[in-house]
Amino acid sequence: MKINILYVFWAIALLGFLYIGRHLQNQSTQQLFGIADTEGQIIKVEYSVFIQKNYIKAGQQIKKGDTLMVLLRSELDERTTKHLTEISQIDVERLAKNTATLKDKEVFESKQAARISELQSQIKVLQSEISVQKNIREAIGDGNSSNNSIKEQEIKALEEEMRQVVLQSKEQSKLFDNQAVSNNSISAVKVQQIQNELGFISKEKSKLVLFSPCDGFVEQVFVAQNEIAQSYKDLAKINPEQPNKIIGFMHESLNIPYRLGDTVTLSSALRPTVTCRAMLVGVSPKLVELPFRLRRNPDVKAWGRELYINLPPRNDFYIGEKIMIGLK
Repeated sequence: MKINILYVFWAIALLGFLYIGRHLQNQSTQQLFGIADTEGQIIKVEYSVFIQKNYIKAGQQIKKGDTLMVLLRSELDERTTKHLTEISQIDVERLAKNTATLKDKEVFESKQAARISELQSQIKVLQSEISVQKNIREAIGDGNSSNNSIKEQEIKALEEEMRQVVLQSKEQSKLFDNQAVSNNSISAVKVQQIQNELGFISKEKSKLVLFSPCDGFVEQVFVAQNEIAQSYKDLAKINPEQPNKIIGFMHESLNIPYRLGDTVTLSSALRPTVTCRAMLVGVSPKLVELPFRLRRNPDVKAWGRELYINLPPRNDFYIGEKIMIGLK
């Protein structure tokens, strides 16, 4: 029986196609493709500002911490001036009250000193009268001291009154001192409250100097110097120098098991030596059309699900580069 060699070639070709198809199918379940992308940061503020200085322009290379813009909020300066005036008023009122308290204290102490001096004079007079009467009685030999006893009681009464005046002076002086301390404390509390507000304003002012959040380049500037920008208006867009995420695609015909948080291996499609490991952070349940450059057959449209992979801060991929994604 003669075998047609053409059938042999067809059988070999069919086996080859089956092997290649099985190999590609097995490979597709392990390896996907994606594109290295970058997510830029939009610089904006939540209040209306005046663009006092603008140091950047589109396409400019910048480093992390570089000054981008200096903004101005006139209401912050107005509030600062108002609060500083309030502090001055509180200090003036405190000094006025303390001066009045001190004056009242001096007047009171002066009256008390005069009263004590008056009592001391009365005591001295009585003591002099007792001494004179004692000398007269001794001269005439009279031993009656009833009058002296009365004067001595008057002296004791005056001494007790003088002691009470002294005690009253001490107590009242403490009240004056406590009043001054209380006045200082109340003023200090008021000033501290205003200082807290000034501290908040100072923090708000520090936000008016905008710094670059990363190394990269300025993609676009949306405002100009000496312009008033409304609240939440985009001021500029900063893109990092390196891609910070991978958008991969899983063909709709594939059903590869995965878990969020899995580690994947990434490598450049055209530079196989450029690799890194990253984390799978999300998979979209929605089917989207695959990008032209990721289709097996560019002329045939294909659909799949998007994968989201976070790249480490330092990597050697190019922005927009085709990436092979290896799953466990």
